[in-house]
Amino acid sequence: MEYLVAISIGPVQSLIEAGRRAQDLWCGSWLLSEVARAVALNLHQTQKGCLIFPNPENPDIELQPQSENDMPKANIANVIRVVLTADSETELKQKIDLAKTAAFERLKGIFTAVLNEDELQNSGIDRERWQQQQGDVLEIFSAWVSLANHDYKSASKRLAQLLQARKLTRNFDPIQDNGKGLHKSTLDGANNTVTNKLTARDAAKNLQIENQELVQKKRFLGLNNEEELDALGVVKRRAGNLEQFTPFSRIVAHSWLDKLSAEDLNALRDAYEPLLESGHVTKVSGNDGVYKGFPFDGEYLFLSRVEQADIEEKAKENLQKQLEDIKSFPVPYGVLLKADGDRMGELLAQANTPDESIKISKALHEFATSARKIVQLHGGHAIYAGGDDVLAFVPLAQAMTCAKQLAYDFKEKMKLIAAELKLNEALYPTLSVGLAIGHFVQPMRQLRQRAVAAEKHAKGNAEKAPRNALAIHLGIRSGHEITWRCRWDDEETLKALSDFAHAFAKGWMPTRIMQEVREMALRLQWTYREEADLSGVRTSELERMLSRADFAVDLEETDELEGKTKKECEGEIINSLKSQLRLQASRHTLDEFANQLVLARWLSAKTTTDIGGAE
Repeated sequence: MEYLVAISIGPVQSLIEAGRRAQDLWCGSWLLSEVARAVALNLHQTQKGCLIFPNPENPDIELQPQSENDMPKANIANVIRVVLTADSETELKQKIDLAKTAAFERLKGIFTAVLNEDELQNSGIDRERWQQQQGDVLEIFSAWVSLANHDYKSASKRLAQLLQARKLTRNFDPIQDNGKGLHKSTLDGANNTVTNKLTARDAAKNLQIENQELVQKKRFLGLNNEEELDALGVVKRRAGNLEQFTPFSRIVAHSWLDKLSAEDLNALRDAYEPLLESGHVTKVSGNDGVYKGFPFDGEYLFLSRVEQADIEEKAKENLQKQLEDIKSFPVPYGVLLKADGDRMGELLAQANTPDESIKISKALHEFATSARKIVQLHGGHAIYAGGDDVLAFVPLAQAMTCAKQLAYDFKEKMKLIAAELKLNEALYPTLSVGLAIGHFVQPMRQLRQRAVAAEKHAKGNAEKAPRNALAIHLGIRSGHEITWRCRWDDEETLKALSDFAHAFAKGWMPTRIMQEVREMALRLQWTYREEADLSGVRTSELERMLSRADFAVDLEETDELEGKTKKECEGEIINSLKSQLRLQASRHTLDEFANQLVLARWLSAKTTTDIGGAE
């Protein structure tokens, strides 16, 4: 008898969302994917050809655990769907239990590898508490429907309902780690610390080690005196091939580093080498070598961080000198991109057979694989790319084009399968993308919350035209927050955003326009409250502002002028920008227009000067 089976692995909250650093986010995503990979591989080995989600081309190879030297693969989503053959439900349960066991064994292997690292020996970690917490990490739920009693389409719908119901009826097993008088983990308040002896006042004396060795052990875990880590927190700081992980600070600085001369880049690398030897910075070798020009984390490319660092004085002075000689500093803001497919439920519900579901699965796997490359080509690094979900760090100046390319690629891949399944064209899947802009020292939990909010805003369930949209949420370190949304099919507005960003980057458009439109929005709020159409008042004010604005287009002699004089081309660019400004002001409220201009300015930024000069 055949059964349609779904296995859900979690919890996503503690595995991915609980984290203070970019590394916590990356490693949590990797850990969840590796556990799901183990489940999928076990099921494939139990019954060849059973996999629906995921369904890679070469499961015997692609579902193997990732070793330290492996190139990153498309992530495996945390819900596995298969068709299993069994003579009875008892036999079916045995097969599912074996798959669950494979998940726990993979988790155990990762935890054991971390605990056995030399740097963690004699660190005071309570191994019994570690084992207790390790056993509490995973929640795995399963559900199944007999295909003998349902056609595939109705069975699929019923399975989704059963799995959701199973998740809502948790077992609520008692927590195993019930030690008293201990601090809770900084990453997850549900668990006790296992690093308390490292952070104790007399830690070196109690552990009978030198102060320098204590400092090295803390640095090994990225641990400061205000932090405590549980077992999962320690694993997030050390599991996997850490050189494959790219710190947010390096991605934030990428656009700036990319524009440096070979001479400046070499001098900067030389100044950084002593910091690598002392353990103050980490090596970056992943992402297909995108960062090989400067293969280090970027924290000390910012003068404020160098000044506060406990670096040997000579090395600090040398690095400060090199940064000052370059005469510019990288913008300290970057982007966490979060994307999710729209209307995937409608598409999945149209599958009448397992083969049709497998076609959808393959299309999603292709997108997840290409998404990593798209992010990489824009100087970013995908933290997670599985199914229709993408989470990635991207440099500020390339975030917009990266989001646009991801949305286009997803739409094209899904369009082919949606047409084959005869889905109504109005219901074709699209991709909603949220861009969260934040300072690189901002707690990762806050940046991720902003990314979740941006993606939700892009989905726009409360909007007149929901889904298929881009939303940008900017969090300025002083506390100011700006949000903006635009549908992907509003090509005029998206082009205006790109053109404004380009004009700001070139210095063609005065930055004062942002402030003047904001002031105008405040001054003319009353025009929106009146019953009469007072758009003419707003238009007059805008024209008055444009007549005073100092546009300064100065084309290089090498620019393509298409048979026109330099002055004619410069005039056309100015007129085009003014026309776009007028159009955007007429189509949106002045508040929305002001936000669009502010975001265009930020999306063009590569140096601190571009956003006002402050780190």
